[in-house]
Amino acid sequence: MGWRGLLRVVDFQAVLTSQPAVAAALDKAQRAGGTKSPEAKALREGYQLVAKVLWTRRASIPRVHDLAWLDHAVVSAGTRLGRVWESEEGRASFVAAEEGLGDDVFRELFPKDGAEWIEIPVQAFAGISPTVKLERGVFGPYRVGIVPEPQLRSLYDWAAKTKFNAPPAAISVLGEVEALSAAARRGAGPSVAVVFAGYSFEDVAAE
Repeated sequence: MGWRGLLRVVDFQAVLTSQPAVAAALDKAQRAGGTKSPEAKALREGYQLVAKVLWTRRASIPRVHDLAWLDHAVVSAGTRLGRVWESEEGRASFVAAEEGLGDDVFRELFPKDGAEWIEIPVQAFAGISPTVKLERGVFGPYRVGIVPEPQLRSLYDWAAKTKFNAPPAAISVLGEVEALSAAARRGAGPSVAVVFAGYSFEDVAAE
């Protein structure tokens, strides 16, 4: 079983108005590797994802997960506003951190089960809803947490306070949460959030 997790500051206003940037990246990928290359396929799906969310004004847990990774890989790549955990070693590190915290976990960011919808302001086109509904929680192999702008101070205070008495395995994760929530607050607009996007998948053995 494989696993990957992304903890990132996401500006949903930027992500959901990023079609020109995604289209440019798609054109470049197609010229370099052809229209059927894995990179071109992923970017095409990202472009379509943004269009679907803008049209429906809703993003389910899998779609929020994919939006966060699209932001990480394309929209705001290189901004250093995130951390990725991958492989069994990364998963073990993250699980140990969470287990060390016990019940003292900010569940809006690291949900354990269930799901709920929240609203994020996103201005796109005149005449449509100025908010987008985003789902956070656990669904199948997906686990998505979202801490929107009004809760960023509470998230920062939780991480800063908790890390002083946290077990060693949790200190690194709490430090990342503290730094990212501080960064999100500095550039805070109503569409900015700290997002966790995790996914478990079956490893495919090479033949």
